[in-house]
This record gives sequence, C-alpha cells and structure tokens, in this order.
Amino acid sequence: MNRYRGWIIALVGGVMVILLGLVLVAAGTNAVRYVRENYTPVAGASNTYECRGDKAATVADITAHERPDGSGQQDQTEYLRYGDDMILVGPSGAMRCRVQLDQNSRTLRSGGFLFLGGAFGPRSPASSSGGSSGGFGAK
Repeated sequence: MNRYRGWIIALVGGVMVILLGLVLVAAGTNAVRYVRENYTPVAGASNTYECRGDKAATVADITAHERPDGSGQQDQTEYLRYGDDMILVGPSGAMRCRVQLDQNSRTLRSGGFLFLGGAFGPRSPASSSGGSSGGFGAK
C-alpha cells in the first residue's frame, strides 16, 4: 500500500481540483445575476433597478462584467442581449435612468427587437434544416 500512496494522493488531489473548477465555473455570475446582486431594486417595479450614475456609466459597468452577445440603441434606451435575456438601460417615466431585466425574453425570440438589427432577431432551432417540417401539403 505504501508504494501506491503517492499516486493515490495525486489522484485524489486531481479530482478535488477538477471538482473545485467545475463549482467555480457553475457559480460564475452572468450579467442578469450581476445586476440583481449589485443594483438597487426600484420599489414596486418588478425586475427594475436603479442605474449607477448615468446611462453610459451603467452600460459600461454591466458590459465590463460580461460582454453582451449583441447591443443596440433605440431613442435613449440601450439594449443588451445575453442569449435569450435582455437588459434595457435608459429613461423610464420620471426616472432618468433605470435597468430593466427581461429574462428568457419572449419578445426577443418572436422578433420583437428586429428594429435593432440582426443580433436581435429570432433564432432558428439548432436542429432546423431550414426545409419543410412536413404535415399537410408536404411532398
């Protein structure tokens, strides 16, 4: 047993390092979680948070944490896309600047943000071949 002791210690140590790495990767915060944990919620407004400073400073803070998959601006609102999640930063009513979270955005998936360009259009299913799905009239 003593001659395998070093190998056993190395094996256990390697497994522990791999498990620690997986835990750290899984615990990594995405942009939506970052906003939830670091910004002040607006009372009475679901998924709405106060900006830190002006719009430009808030957008810079969020994008420094995680680079968005796409971004665009319409009027005074900045739109940041992270997969199927949207973060909107801009004025709203009496608020000069607010951060609005739209997780798993149905509007994004249905093409509601096409005015922002190709990065905001609905995406095809990964398994789609682009052809007919069959059904009535398919030949």
